[in-house]
Amino acid sequence: MLAIPWYFAQQGLSSRFNLLYAAVTFLTLFWGLYAGTLVDRFPRKGVFLGTNLLEGSLVLGIAALGFWQGELQWFLVMGVFAITLFGYQIHYPNLYAFAQEITLAKNYQKVTSLLEIVGQSTNVGAGFLAALLLEGVSWQQTLTLGSLDIPLSIQIPRWTIWEIFALDGATYFISSALIALIRYVPTSQLEVELGSILKRVRTGLHFLQQNRYILLFGLLTYSVFVVVLVELHAVAPLYITNHLREGGHVFGSMEVLYALGALSAGIGLRWLFRNRQAVQGIMLLMGLAVFSLGILAVTQSVIIFLGAGLLIGFSNSGVRILRVAYLFEHVPNNIIGRTNSVFSVANILCRVSFILLFSNAYFNRDSNSAYAYAIMALFVLLALLGLLFTHYGPSSHKREERLSSSAAGRMRPRPTFRRRPSSRASG
Repeated sequence: MLAIPWYFAQQGLSSRFNLLYAAVTFLTLFWGLYAGTLVDRFPRKGVFLGTNLLEGSLVLGIAALGFWQGELQWFLVMGVFAITLFGYQIHYPNLYAFAQEITLAKNYQKVTSLLEIVGQSTNVGAGFLAALLLEGVSWQQTLTLGSLDIPLSIQIPRWTIWEIFALDGATYFISSALIALIRYVPTSQLEVELGSILKRVRTGLHFLQQNRYILLFGLLTYSVFVVVLVELHAVAPLYITNHLREGGHVFGSMEVLYALGALSAGIGLRWLFRNRQAVQGIMLLMGLAVFSLGILAVTQSVIIFLGAGLLIGFSNSGVRILRVAYLFEHVPNNIIGRTNSVFSVANILCRVSFILLFSNAYFNRDSNSAYAYAIMALFVLLALLGLLFTHYGPSSHKREERLSSSAAGRMRPRPTFRRRPSSRASG
């Protein structure tokens, strides 16, 4: 996913990529709602296995075409991007629903932190690998020992896009093998709602309608994640190429520092915000994101760009940890997939709007891509102000009373459920 936007940027096709990115993102709008019903309807382990095997087969098939033909058409490259983006829409809701299902309430924040640590550790490795594979390495040096000259050399050729796809596709099958070994025991017997897809979607919508604060909280706290995805795939390649005048090594380094910042949040967030409520911590982290995005709009420095990437990674990861833990506490596990899909719809609509805006040729000229960071900073700032008003507004005391009661008890009309067989639950 780092290689593909860079591939288009290096061929001067960033505007085409951004338009295609917007179109694919819009299509995930419909898939995301359906994916949420699958997460709540079927065993989460089975969903993991099915999606991994399907996506891996498709990506490896496209890579095989590249090896056979010695090239890949741009629409096939974009096809891999679309496959992965569609995969995100079911993978992450399924991951968090799975984690909530097997975790005691007292451990929610600890588990979400550990998920972030593991995920971002692999992102650090991916960033280093991307920096090497996107541009290659050619390093030569001579080591002198007395009168003896010892030539040293590191040569790593740049990989083709289909070679990167082959490596990517193989990881799906490795992960499937690991997932197949997982045994888990849910903390409670999960009730699965029966009925049509539309009926199951309405249940999730009804829950959020009855719990307006959770709806607003879920929407507003998604803002940092929205701009991070837009930045990584649509803005950063333009900013690096046209504003900083640098190459793929800066793009890969940015991902490494972003992941290191996110990893730091996973490790230190619980200690840093141990005396604060989750919502207060989220507000502070959103403020950090506003500062980081804003400073990129008014500077032209590789060092500042990489440093801001570190802070944005910390902010986004920290918001996600606190946000997910908060939702775990207030949303029943048997509908969390559908409620997350509603938040995802709003996320997708915002991302499509930004991507279409930034695909305009104006942002592809000279240093105009810096203005994109100013727009994204303003977007997060408005979300932060909305969260402040929602949390500390005049109805905040009533909200606290509502959230302290059982969330599941407020779901009307009562849907039809059946209990999932215990053999499935035990994996």
